[in-house]
Amino acid sequence: MQPMLIFFDVDGVLIDGWHADLALRKPWDATLTVDLGVDRAAFQSRFFGSAGQRSESLMHQCVIGRRDLADALAEVLPEVGYHGRVEDFMGYWFEKDSNLNDEVLRLVTALKQSGDVQLYMATGQEHHRAAYLWNELGLSRHFDGMFYSAALGYPKKDVRFFEAINQKLGIDAARRPLFFDDQPEIVASARNAGWDGTIFRSPADISHHPRLQHLQLGGPMAD
Repeated sequence: MQPMLIFFDVDGVLIDGWHADLALRKPWDATLTVDLGVDRAAFQSRFFGSAGQRSESLMHQCVIGRRDLADALAEVLPEVGYHGRVEDFMGYWFEKDSNLNDEVLRLVTALKQSGDVQLYMATGQEHHRAAYLWNELGLSRHFDGMFYSAALGYPKKDVRFFEAINQKLGIDAARRPLFFDDQPEIVASARNAGWDGTIFRSPADISHHPRLQHLQLGGPMAD
């Protein structure tokens, strides 16, 4: 019997930071102005774009691999009050946006110890932060691999993101990889690629998932 394939989103699942639900969101840049003198609102607008125009932003170009994050930041930061090294800004960003969800990681560890699963990250990242997550933050110790948007060339909302993973791992329709993500539209795209997508709000969505009940992962019941 083939091992079960389980994929986890990063931001909003493995990391408590950005989340589709505003009530659960913990912005990495909350003290950006105090810490670095950056006009937070101007930076968000200039780099991440406004609501409804995210796909036209510099960050989106980085996340799908068309721009380098350091180069894109170098264009914007002097305009919003930052005059230090771009590398230092990136280090600040990545460290602030690394609040790991310990309960989710406990469940990941329990899944790994069960021995009949393969665990992967499926995430929307540009190259620099992807390397940071895998190496410096140490997520490589927990997962068998990471698939991210800049490497695949597609944003996660595009079904081709998931189809590319299917092709790389030789996943057929019978495997139905299990996938946890906080964004409903991304879960919908995963389902269109034949994945068993689940909207994540709390660790209980993992521990009490019907396909994982036989592993007796424990944890609180889902709301």
